[in-house]
Amino acid sequence: MLNKNTLSTLCQGAVDASIEAGQLIQSQVDQPHDLQDKQGGYSKASQVVTEVDYQAQEIILKHLRPGSSQYDLGLLTEEAADDRSRLHTDYFWCIDPLDGTLPFTEQRSGYAVSIALVSQSGDPVIGVVYLPDEELCYSAIRGEGIALNGQPFRLDRSSDDRLLHVYMDRSMQSADCFTAFIEQMKQWAKAENYQEVVYHVGFGAVRNALAVLSHANACYVKFPRPQQGGGSIWDFAATRLIYEELGVPVSNSKGEKLRLNTPETTFMHQQGVLYATTDRIAEMVLEIKV
Repeated sequence: MLNKNTLSTLCQGAVDASIEAGQLIQSQVDQPHDLQDKQGGYSKASQVVTEVDYQAQEIILKHLRPGSSQYDLGLLTEEAADDRSRLHTDYFWCIDPLDGTLPFTEQRSGYAVSIALVSQSGDPVIGVVYLPDEELCYSAIRGEGIALNGQPFRLDRSSDDRLLHVYMDRSMQSADCFTAFIEQMKQWAKAENYQEVVYHVGFGAVRNALAVLSHANACYVKFPRPQQGGGSIWDFAATRLIYEELGVPVSNSKGEKLRLNTPETTFMHQQGVLYATTDRIAEMVLEIKV
């Protein structure tokens, strides 16, 4: 087990790494980028990579290598092959150096840097997310709450907004379940006296999860599907801890813990994903039949 002081030191290293990588990313946002193909899931977003992804990854690894060596930490990072050290070490770094490559190359909001330290059992103990275009850094240590740019962060529960905000990936719109999902959301929102359901599409997974927290009533949904993909462990590790520390719902599509270290695959298509601002919204989504 890593003690409190060690976790604090490792977390600060991840914060520094995320900020330096994010500053590099933001400095390149208005430049032309060659989109390279890579082995990914079913969506275009999971199949593209740029030179900036690799540069950001190297910056992050530079910061994390000393602690990784000292504490024998494994590594899982998006732009490198899974060496499966995550299955043999007590903890592993789980890194997405540039989540939301598509919005980044399209020069619009929706990208982020995500770093988590995850136990072999699949539970994150450190979670760091940096939003380069907003210069915001969220950091969490299990049991220690959330910091935003180094200051304590809590949800603003004062809004009486009666809109229901739903975040989803672009690929959701072409899924077989999409029509049924939209209709059931409409019926439920009407029964709960929401004024309207507002759909948000186009962010990366990390930014989707954090954007939910900016509303009083919101969720981010991904349903299981047979095609390989559905995001990967690194898309959800840091934000899972942020949600758990805030005490708001995060689960797979069965209401169980998001499994973040399955031996068979790093993909999440078999699980589905649910982030929500309230238990009531989470319960509603879990009841949807698609």
